[in-house]
Amino acid sequence: MQTITLVPEFVAETDADLLRAVLESTNAQVALKRIEDPDGAAEFAMSSAALNLQRLLWRLKEEWGELDPVFVRMLKARLCKERGYDVDDFESALVATRERARLPFGWSALDLAWHRARRQPLRLLHPDVAGAKLPTTIASIALQLQQIQKEETILLPIEPIRTLLGQRKVVVSGAVTRLVDAGLLQLVKKDYHTGSAREYKWIGREGEHFMYERPAEAEK
Repeated sequence: MQTITLVPEFVAETDADLLRAVLESTNAQVALKRIEDPDGAAEFAMSSAALNLQRLLWRLKEEWGELDPVFVRMLKARLCKERGYDVDDFESALVATRERARLPFGWSALDLAWHRARRQPLRLLHPDVAGAKLPTTIASIALQLQQIQKEETILLPIEPIRTLLGQRKVVVSGAVTRLVDAGLLQLVKKDYHTGSAREYKWIGREGEHFMYERPAEAEK
């Protein structure tokens, strides 16, 4: 199995590690919920386990590509054996929760957007940002965030982006403003309080504002 860092504090090196990640996350969610009724707690535990497995498989697919069905069945079977679930009953729980997964296991929306942006980078066409490395990178992230959020506004939190890209805060802030000025982003909500991020919408049009670059050979 390929090694995968599910969260900074947890590196999965074996199938057993993947299963442990799902079960420990489920246990934490059940404990936090504090459901006193045993049947209600059991119902919530199965639902959480199914959802956490969905999110784990999504994460693995994002990083590894298409998953071997045999591998997926093995993880399901091991989870069911560990929790005493009927395999077919758990399959029904997976179907019931498959639309509830919002993000891959261990990732924020920004993490997912950054991962996808590196696989599908952009080339900006506006002369004020064409060839500008940081604005282009942030534009790639913003476009992926908009695809994730669909019609909702997106957040471009300066501090997390600064940390992610290893840049100064003022440089990131200026790069985002340059994208607004170049017509790729629309600033939807200007007012914000300390600790929050301004809200944007991606309005750049392919062929007018940007083009897709072919991913580097190493990223294919």
